[in-house]
Amino acid sequence: MQKRKIYLIIASFLLAIVIGAVIVFAASDQKATVTNAPTEVVPSETDSSENPDEDPTVSEEEADNSSDIKDAFQRLLKDTLGLFIKEDLHITAVGDSLTQGVGDETENGGYVGILQQTFEQTDDRVKIDNFGKRGNRTDQLLKRLNDPVISASIENAHVVLITIGANDIMKVTKDHFTELDYDDYSAAMPAYEERMKEIFDKINTLNPDAEVYLIGFYNPFEENFPELKDQLGTIIDEYNAIGEQVTEEEDQHYIETADLFRNQTGSLLSDDFFHPNEVGYGKVAERVLESIKPVIQEDDE
Repeated sequence: MQKRKIYLIIASFLLAIVIGAVIVFAASDQKATVTNAPTEVVPSETDSSENPDEDPTVSEEEADNSSDIKDAFQRLLKDTLGLFIKEDLHITAVGDSLTQGVGDETENGGYVGILQQTFEQTDDRVKIDNFGKRGNRTDQLLKRLNDPVISASIENAHVVLITIGANDIMKVTKDHFTELDYDDYSAAMPAYEERMKEIFDKINTLNPDAEVYLIGFYNPFEENFPELKDQLGTIIDEYNAIGEQVTEEEDQHYIETADLFRNQTGSLLSDDFFHPNEVGYGKVAERVLESIKPVIQEDDE
């Protein structure tokens, strides 16, 4: 138990550094996201015909990442073109920085932006509203669901996508930084579960016909901080299990992402070692599209 406590104290120190970096980055970010209105996804101005390998200023790693994201985009496009998508499909995305797309160096909106760009390549009319906000916890998202613009978007949505929960874990770390123990995380789980239920209940009240998908989170410390892998992995798994259980009880959907990042965080995370890079978001976008296919397809006549 003492060894476990020591590891968790180390984890809290590293997470506090991440929190501080996020706060500083947020304060200096001149492109603040409007949180009570849909975020416009702006297509990249980069010519897709350019070969990064021919540019001497592009590193080998950047070229590999560019190739990976293009491959992911092509797979998404292929899958999307094969669908008969419902007319005027409306998707609403809410949640934290993973919905906002923090870490996506292309500044195209993370997995939500990749989905938007993919649908734009088809003849289908798909509207996607992105209400992701960096740092959001479950209690903060609950309050934001009362925003008239967000609630109106959910009321008209066929699909609602959610990323939430990672910042709830980070709050426990901050609140018990000096004497952190696994029991602190465990004690916070019942209230976390209750807030998750309230989020789903609120969305169901706004739109009982919407299909809601909770996107699970991953362990960002697997490769960069292997000494924390097991300890934090256990905590993340338990919080994810709560989210999955709530979706089952609400007759909704859970999308796992932990397996996508397992043993690959070194190549799928951004420079902050916490958020996905564009390649990581590409993998999430593929998984999300695969999961929502049965819902967004037009019914056979």
